[in-house]
Amino acid sequence: MVRTSSDDGGGAINVMVIPSVSGGLGHVTRTLKLARGLERADRSLRIIYGLDEVGLRPINREAVARSGFPLRIIPNPVRHERDARIREVMGDIDVVIEDTNRRLIAHRSLLPRLRAWISLPMLPLWDDLHMDWPLLEHVDHILYTYPAVMPVPEELERFRDRLTVTGPILDPLEMPSKEEARRHLGLDPEARYIVYAPRGFPFGEWFGRRVLSGVVGGYRRLTPKQPDLRLLLTAIPDRGAIQPPRLPPLDTIDGVTVWGTLAPERSRDSIAAADLVIVEGTTTLFDAATAGTPVLMVPGLIYETFLEGTLVDEYGAGIVMRPEEVTARSMAVKMRDALDPDRSRQRADRLRALVGEGGRDAAVAAIGRVIDERVRSAS
Repeated sequence: MVRTSSDDGGGAINVMVIPSVSGGLGHVTRTLKLARGLERADRSLRIIYGLDEVGLRPINREAVARSGFPLRIIPNPVRHERDARIREVMGDIDVVIEDTNRRLIAHRSLLPRLRAWISLPMLPLWDDLHMDWPLLEHVDHILYTYPAVMPVPEELERFRDRLTVTGPILDPLEMPSKEEARRHLGLDPEARYIVYAPRGFPFGEWFGRRVLSGVVGGYRRLTPKQPDLRLLLTAIPDRGAIQPPRLPPLDTIDGVTVWGTLAPERSRDSIAAADLVIVEGTTTLFDAATAGTPVLMVPGLIYETFLEGTLVDEYGAGIVMRPEEVTARSMAVKMRDALDPDRSRQRADRLRALVGEGGRDAAVAAIGRVIDERVRSAS
């Protein structure tokens, strides 16, 4: 049932969504799917994005700004200014949904209006969840947003009484077909597209430059015998900052298109439009599964993506390369295999089954229950 603003008799409920913004776009993209689901389910919710100024990457701020949601910057003030400045930004908030930015949980003590704090942890970077459990003691609910093949880690077992296992936050009903996505983006309907988003190298310079050089170099090796092949590079706010030194300017290479930061819907469309997506992180992997797009994964240098790459490889759900294996020659070989029509379809089907769907609905329902219990009942 969809609520209206009159359902609770008290007007809008202010919900601040706080994603981690010090790395790639994954946490922003995941929370945007969740925010849109919450808006549709409950019209009394007013969604506001809060971005932590500590480590804030411009690409994340731009992506949130393009989404249309109101945006506030959460400051990192000195002690004598802290209480007033945090209340200025968050003092009217009723509910916080925080995605992998647990240090901000400490601000809860400064916010008397706040009735509920909901946390979405990332799979532990080794001991992170163990070290942060005192902070998680102060949240009202935890959402675990990974597929069944990635079970709840031991560090979260102590919070079982306030934990909901949802599965990945996906939007399958919003994912367009390949044909629709290409029309949205103005892409050639007859060409074959490889799509890759370098995103300013969120996994570090060594990793980012190695993968980008390998992808572009591998593409150039394939095109003489595959003239219908195209390479679309997205989420590049500064071309000069990522330009490989041994390659021509990226936007001068025949068949290569370079785009800056996209609105979330256009980023989603680029994945649906592709014949192959080069994947580094979780959100792009899960979106490709939803779209049925084959993947070639080079897992980013964190435990979460290392584990995902291992599972994708073990289940035959995509082609996986470790970063140290990436060269132009090896990437060309793997991309050729990943583009094979029959094998790529089988792998994409396995990836979709591996990831599953329905996580957003489960997350929206869990958040709704917390709001009913802790906000509406209190009112």
